[in-house]
Amino acid sequence: MPKGAAAVRENQSDIAALQAGLKARRPARDGLRLYTADFDSVSLAGFYRGRSAFLILSGPSLTQVDLSQLNKRGIVTMAVNNAWSVHRPTLWTCVDDPGRFIDTGWKDPGILKFVPTCAWDKRLRIQNPDGTMRNSAFRVRQMPSVLFFRRADHFDHERFLTGDSVPWGNDAKHADSLGITGKRSVMLVALRLLHHLGFGTVYLLGCDFKMAADRRYAFEEHRAPNAIRHNNVLYDSLARRFDALRPHFDKHRFRVINCSPGSELQAFDRMDFDAAVKAASAECGKPVSTQGWYEPNPPPHKPTPAVGGQEAAR
Repeated sequence: MPKGAAAVRENQSDIAALQAGLKARRPARDGLRLYTADFDSVSLAGFYRGRSAFLILSGPSLTQVDLSQLNKRGIVTMAVNNAWSVHRPTLWTCVDDPGRFIDTGWKDPGILKFVPTCAWDKRLRIQNPDGTMRNSAFRVRQMPSVLFFRRADHFDHERFLTGDSVPWGNDAKHADSLGITGKRSVMLVALRLLHHLGFGTVYLLGCDFKMAADRRYAFEEHRAPNAIRHNNVLYDSLARRFDALRPHFDKHRFRVINCSPGSELQAFDRMDFDAAVKAASAECGKPVSTQGWYEPNPPPHKPTPAVGGQEAAR
């Protein structure tokens, strides 16, 4: 300590609460760790314990619902890929190269971003006025509100929710627990992260599970015919994986509900979007009064009784 410097006095109430909390802490049930840009290890297991979230995927059915309802108090959203161009989410994740995703989302400090560790030093891209792309001066590690996770290269439906890394599918040479090779997807990553964060219910939006030349995304983007075929094959494999995952989701009390109009995914129960919004926002949707929180409200005014009965009335 520098000469003459005053000793820092920590608040004793905070110290006592910390000691009590550490004593009562349960052993960690989820070994998944996240990392800051400085590679400090953190755990957000159960951070949103028991709450619900909307997972915003990229299907064109997003344009059939009023996404402004997701701005209501009490609602948390997670988007994937360039779905953050359709709705500004609370949380976001990806698995592909960072340069595929719009740079304004990366630069938005109000979006908490979950990114594979291998993307730490990769450059972003920006779009020129003529639509061509060029490398940005910035890298992922320089962006605000970014946490990194480790991926698992093997999908095992029985360990999907309990492993210490995040499954995203398999490579083309190795089969997963269902005999499927390849077929990687950011949707798997998003669901694993949402469970890790403690959400008990996830409402799916933009989960169309079908792509055609005239129905690609909820946003403007080109797709070649072979890319459309690839996505539809991927949806078939993901449907098999979700059928296998459903009993394990139920066992862990992790509810996934499909609110996507016209979705081809049959593994999960369905709910109307408006009903999901009502359920998710109910706890924080009551009317608010600011009176009485800092100081007690004054007692209600009582009228002064008349003196002397009828005589006073005269």
